[in-house]
Amino acid sequence: MEFLVDLWLPIIVCTVVLFFASFAAWVILPHHFADKKRLPDQDAIMKIVEELKIPPGNYMFPYAGTKQEQNSKEFQEKYKAGPMGLLDVYELPSMPVNMVKTVIFFLITSAIIGYITYVACPPGTEFMKVFRVAGTIGILTHGSSGVLNGIWFKKRLITDIIDGIVFGLLLGLIFALMWPAA
Repeated sequence: MEFLVDLWLPIIVCTVVLFFASFAAWVILPHHFADKKRLPDQDAIMKIVEELKIPPGNYMFPYAGTKQEQNSKEFQEKYKAGPMGLLDVYELPSMPVNMVKTVIFFLITSAIIGYITYVACPPGTEFMKVFRVAGTIGILTHGSSGVLNGIWFKKRLITDIIDGIVFGLLLGLIFALMWPAA
């Protein structure tokens, strides 16, 4: 736990900077606006979801609840005929709760990245090595976290990867600038 004594301040600074960078990426900058598309006649779809009283959750269609059902002729016909998709129904989010969860996520990831960097780069390590190690781990962490989900469920990935690269570089820079002396 010695790393926490040496890195508590850069971990906190990374947490705060990444939180505000995330806020800027999602609220101020325009690059996430095209992540989703508007449904044709979204009012009709919203009315159907409301009329069916679909509770918040993640739904797939067509859906098979078991391997046996998935292998059935009826399911295979629905699957081949389409359409297929995902429907995410959300309740009204609690912005304060989600912001706290975001801060906790950045705090935990920054602490773990700090620990790994501390093992690889003891106090007194040169700026560029700390930057390369922490930045690379930060890019890997934040840039790839949604890739598998995006591959399988057709989520737009490029903006998340761009955000992750920026977050990783910011994290690497902060750790390198605040790295403890020998």
